[in-house]
Amino acid sequence: MADQYVSAMRWHELALQRWLYSRFFVSDGYPIPVVFTAPMDAFSYFEQLWKSENSPFQYLLDAKDDKGTPLYLPHPAPARYPVISVHRKGWKYRATQNYSIHQYRHINWPTYADNVVQGDLGRVTVSQRPMAWDFIYQIDHQCLYPGDQALFLQAAMSTFWRTGGGLQDWLRIAYPAPFLPKRVRLYVQGDGFDSLTPEETPSDRVTIYRTSFNVVIEGYLPNLRLEELPALWKFALNTSIPATPSTLETLFTQTTTVDLRTDANNQVMASRDNVPAPGTAAV
Repeated sequence: MADQYVSAMRWHELALQRWLYSRFFVSDGYPIPVVFTAPMDAFSYFEQLWKSENSPFQYLLDAKDDKGTPLYLPHPAPARYPVISVHRKGWKYRATQNYSIHQYRHINWPTYADNVVQGDLGRVTVSQRPMAWDFIYQIDHQCLYPGDQALFLQAAMSTFWRTGGGLQDWLRIAYPAPFLPKRVRLYVQGDGFDSLTPEETPSDRVTIYRTSFNVVIEGYLPNLRLEELPALWKFALNTSIPATPSTLETLFTQTTTVDLRTDANNQVMASRDNVPAPGTAAV
């Protein structure tokens, strides 16, 4: 169970990271660096990654301003603001959209072979349906200039245009096989964004302009405890127990084919208006 929850966190956090990288930019095409840590540790953690030989933020070295001047220089040049931090706030069970009481049948057949035999089709993979969980995160944007804060707020306000009563957007979560990717709702807790910039700072300190808001991902926890069960095809009702081989052979032998389009035996079609007469439908 612990592994499932760790994986669920990973799936949703990767989706949230992709969402942030697709919405907020240092300059066109260059996303603001995102770190998963507490807000007060965000810049130091970013700086630590910046110094790393395998830094995930090497793409920032190509970012330039309007005059073509590089915005970032390689280490040992210091890392620069802005930076976005993502801090886990909690996980809340969502009873209104929970499906785990129901069984998911059938997910698939337990074989991927090209030469499937009839015996392979006699078993199916089943599982309980996913549980519904809210994944709650605190997102903080920190920068050195009020203009950068204004650009971030403009992007944040614009990205939640699918309001429907609340500030919301949609994430594509890549749930593992055999469950398919699913779009889930991402919404802002409360009515908007909070400014945590100090009103007054000593003259010998740099002012950090900080904007904070909480988001909730209405995600799911798929049940990865898959089971294989026999597939029920037909009932054989017989007075002899067990059924004879000839009886079983008869059940799986096609004896005749009836095309309900071309005769009067299809009561659903017969009940509709403007249906061609029996024998006149295309084969």
